[in-house]
Amino acid sequence: MKPLLVGCSVLLASFASANRNDLAKSYGFVTPKTYTLGTRPELNQSSSYDGSPITLCSETYYVTLDFENDVAGLPSFVITDITEPAEVEVKYAEQFVALPHPESDGPWTFSNGLSNSFRVERFSLTKPGLVESFFVQGAQRWMTIELLSNSSVTLDKVGFEATSAHSPASELPAQLNTSNPTYDSIWGLGARAAEVSCVDAGNAPSTWQVEPEGTLIRGQAPAQSVKGLVFENYTMEFSTKIVQGGIGWTVASGRVPYGAKFYLTTSKDSANLPSHINRTLQPVDTLVFNYGWAIVNQTTLETGPNRLFPTKITLSEDVWYTISTTISSTGYNISVDDRFLAFVPITEQTTEAETGQRFGTGSSYQGTWGFGPWENQAAWVKNVRVTAENGTTVYSNPMPTPSQVLGEHGIAPLEASVCLDGGKRDRLIWIGDFYHTARIIAASTLRYDYILGSIEHVFQWQKPNAPFKDFVPISLPMGADLRYLDGYADQYAGLIDYQDLFMASVGNYFISSADVEGLRPIWPKLKSLVQARLAYIDPSNGLVAGIRGEPEPSYFLGQANGSANTALLAYTLKTLVPIAIAMEEESTADLYSAVATNLSEATNRHLWNAELGIYSLSLDAPSNYSLASIAWTILSGTANSTQAASSIAKMEDLRLGVGYKSTSGEADGDEVELSANILGFVLDALFYAHHTLGVDSLGVAKGLLDDYWSSMVNQDEYRSGASWEYLYPDGSPGIDLFTSLSHPWGGAPTYVLPESVVGIRAVEPGYRKWALMPAVAEMGLEYASGTTVTPFGNIEVDWRVSEGGHLHCATIFSPKGTQGYYKVPKGFSARCDGNDVKGDTIEIPGGCRVELEVRRID
Repeated sequence: MKPLLVGCSVLLASFASANRNDLAKSYGFVTPKTYTLGTRPELNQSSSYDGSPITLCSETYYVTLDFENDVAGLPSFVITDITEPAEVEVKYAEQFVALPHPESDGPWTFSNGLSNSFRVERFSLTKPGLVESFFVQGAQRWMTIELLSNSSVTLDKVGFEATSAHSPASELPAQLNTSNPTYDSIWGLGARAAEVSCVDAGNAPSTWQVEPEGTLIRGQAPAQSVKGLVFENYTMEFSTKIVQGGIGWTVASGRVPYGAKFYLTTSKDSANLPSHINRTLQPVDTLVFNYGWAIVNQTTLETGPNRLFPTKITLSEDVWYTISTTISSTGYNISVDDRFLAFVPITEQTTEAETGQRFGTGSSYQGTWGFGPWENQAAWVKNVRVTAENGTTVYSNPMPTPSQVLGEHGIAPLEASVCLDGGKRDRLIWIGDFYHTARIIAASTLRYDYILGSIEHVFQWQKPNAPFKDFVPISLPMGADLRYLDGYADQYAGLIDYQDLFMASVGNYFISSADVEGLRPIWPKLKSLVQARLAYIDPSNGLVAGIRGEPEPSYFLGQANGSANTALLAYTLKTLVPIAIAMEEESTADLYSAVATNLSEATNRHLWNAELGIYSLSLDAPSNYSLASIAWTILSGTANSTQAASSIAKMEDLRLGVGYKSTSGEADGDEVELSANILGFVLDALFYAHHTLGVDSLGVAKGLLDDYWSSMVNQDEYRSGASWEYLYPDGSPGIDLFTSLSHPWGGAPTYVLPESVVGIRAVEPGYRKWALMPAVAEMGLEYASGTTVTPFGNIEVDWRVSEGGHLHCATIFSPKGTQGYYKVPKGFSARCDGNDVKGDTIEIPGGCRVELEVRRID
């Protein structure tokens, strides 16, 4: 069926060059599980959705659709009956509490994301047919449709053409089942987040539509040209034909959309433009200006008040105009067809907004240009020309073909299968977040193509020259084009420890998959990245710091000369040793092992504070400590049992509400963001401390699951079915509506629980050798079973605890080609297949079923 509507109005339908459902990989059409008819959003009064038509009318004009868990895709519905022309407003949200808000939980102003920047769409309906959005919606559990007209509309086939997988947890290749239903739900969080946040090549089309007539741009976050990042004091002009509502553009902007923003509205409402438009935000015949992220505030992306300039020139739809913006020492001169439109002075507000902003240029006179109309707007753009102060043309682009337009503006169609930081936002390839994502995939969905695709794609962008030579980009947009690598210099300069987390992801992937051939092509690049990072080891103290001749580094997990960053690099190098051995490079393996040992020794020598019983945050902050320091000193093997026990005990001082604040120097408060990312590292470390160092740490681990992660599953008004980005101390989403609730970095339990509770832990790559290290009774469970997928087949373990925790019985199956072992705990005796076990180690041969009985010795 040909779509009746594409984008935000009937007018745009004729411009659609292809059916947006023609995805590279289809994941089917997803329909809601339940729905509620009424006059407002409803949470607990729903009926099962069986596919029957839904009628909206003056009495029940609002339908709330619940998909139960986050899904991603192209929204659509079919109008089967309509009494007269009508308008509807469609909203999308991850959390229910967003639905009453005018913009739901959007818009997304930080990046384009090859998806809809807005969470509200309005459609003018005139006849029966398929109504389909032009844009992908990246993640939502909820969808509402509100009839805005005094009429009647019947809807059918409501849902999403899915762009990502949406498997029930019970149908994933790997499995976890326990006697605690909350733990089972927690395990499923990371899996769903990874499914929603990983995208196949071809399943993220460009948000711009390039035709011979020019480029059609529907309302979205502006996309900037990477060719003008260092330009200043220029004039940028372009031709535009407004299709609906108005046109938006930027100048003096960073590569991300932070800079001078202009939105110019038309003289009157289009016949097809929905009438329920926020005219306070978009007055007719007005130039709306702001300097910053957008013309609305979005939680952490705040901007100052908008400045409105009523215009004497009236712009009509479907007419070509040439708009010119000249940057001067005092402001921005705007003209239309060589006629003065407005002068926007650079004020104190502008100066304040440009100062100290990491993502902008730091100057209201310098930076690039871009295009992106506001919500419910759409316009053609072509013939972009930039001239210097002396009149010289320094840039020209008629914008007639995709190859000349999309890559330059960072919105080319996705050509690699990759994993993003989150489904709805930021939709960037954050390589530090990927640490959790890769481990989650290996423990649940087994979509190794996403892991290897992400690794290969990121290494294609390895920096060829200084500064930061051989680094890889930390948050690459999906639509970036390698031809413009120089335009992404900002991608290499910050959060340097993300390089280490990314390398550790490669090492962890190899431990799970033993994929030597898949990693062989990137091995030389990986070694180069390691060498680049080793140059950051301070020769005077052996800690990870900066490097002479390059900018001062910034770290995410801590400070230069700090315990977290130094221990993380030690951990990373250890994870890479098995790859070096598999590549038959013993000298490389020896080097990595030796440097890792030296880093741990330096951390203990310079940063262990025996008086306080903690690892100091850094040389400059000897009395402060952090969760990241605790986690990575344990996971890297830097901390001994005494140090680990003391560090974990100090966590109590960081306790705040349902979780823990990240550092000792952070003040308490109701709005402290409790990081699921950092606490994921900590959860893994707590189990490691128990299993490897014999530390009594599982009470803290159980508390994290029972208090922190349970908040993601036990509050239906917030629950998305996926793992969250941050939490507040009260257990609600930690950046309000902006919080990404499909964020794999919050899904650590998905890999920790099978590995450390059921206890299936790889010792050699591909589980050729594996250890059984359970903690079932210790976590208060009566039973726990898990299926771990290996290159040899599935390892299946089923634990049953009885007699008040005195008897632990396991049924184990492991495939041929693997060899497992189990160490009998002190104070227990064991029988294997009915025979008494002598010694403390039980061998678990592959290719057969083993019955294990472990009993406490009274």
